[in-house]
Amino acid sequence: MFGFKKRTPEDGGASITDKAVMRCSAGEIGQPVRGLIIPFAEIQDPVFSGGLLGQGIGIEPEEGIVYAPMDGVVSSVAGTNHAIGITGDGEMELLIHVGIDTVAMNGDGFATFVAEGDQVVKGQKIMEFDRDKIKAAGKFETVVVLLTNSDDYPDFKLL
Repeated sequence: MFGFKKRTPEDGGASITDKAVMRCSAGEIGQPVRGLIIPFAEIQDPVFSGGLLGQGIGIEPEEGIVYAPMDGVVSSVAGTNHAIGITGDGEMELLIHVGIDTVAMNGDGFATFVAEGDQVVKGQKIMEFDRDKIKAAGKFETVVVLLTNSDDYPDFKLL
């Protein structure tokens, strides 16, 4: 509106992933998606909100782009492209899961830019998703970010 351009990492601006959302002795995990962070207990899926897969956060996304929240190696990419696992420093095992019950969409509306075994760097675009398609399918678009082995870190903390 005023002629200001949103700064990006490519032009020297700060990355969304610069905002740490989790921390433990092995390192920090940044915010992988622009949006409102919601308490873990408010995620609309009892498997996630109950901590069965580890501790983490939910994010109500403002846009459909996911960035690597830490340096690491891609440990998994769901066949339906809605979830990516990354192993980082100190064997941190991170899961980024886009949407609730979006596996039922069979990949429609999801695109990944990484494969299992790829090295990723913090701030790298790793996935895009179509928020409108998720809503049209009657699914929640909440992005779940979990440290699946959070129990391995007694000093694990949500920020």
